[in-house]
Amino acid sequence: MKKMTRERKKEFVDTLTNEIRKNNINLLVSFSGLSVGEMQQLREDLKETGCKMTVVKNTLLEKAYKNMNCDDMSKQITGPVFIIYAKSDDEIGVVKNLYEFKKKTGKINLRAGFISNRILSSEDLELIGKLPGKKGIQANIVLSLRTPALRIVNSIKFPSMKLVSDLHQIAGTRK
Repeated sequence: MKKMTRERKKEFVDTLTNEIRKNNINLLVSFSGLSVGEMQQLREDLKETGCKMTVVKNTLLEKAYKNMNCDDMSKQITGPVFIIYAKSDDEIGVVKNLYEFKKKTGKINLRAGFISNRILSSEDLELIGKLPGKKGIQANIVLSLRTPALRIVNSIKFPSMKLVSDLHQIAGTRK
């Protein structure tokens, strides 16, 4: 592999800094023992949610975060790490996908996240991973909004259904 020149490294750090700034989800993930096939599967799963995954040299990633004054993120960079970034509006879904992959393989750990200009610890990300996804939350809201209307309809409908049922029973006993 060809060695990067100082100018190319500076260009790369500037590009990476801009990518991190323009995306509202940035996650630092450490990995160990991940096979090429598993890495490819993770990339495909993330691509479906609109995410990009990049394995970056630690020193270059540290410089990118320092350019953004995110020293807390740069402290989390130890060992082999990759960065996941996206403009997705479903932050919960992205984190849930990563935790599902973590459950299957046990070979990745979410170190830290920079979501909507807030730095989140691995504990915060784990809590987010346990939340229902965006579609699940939307379904719960719709169900909550429909429930009072259904109760009203059922309370209005019940007396007439009870009358019809009683009349059928009376008609059936006279035969």
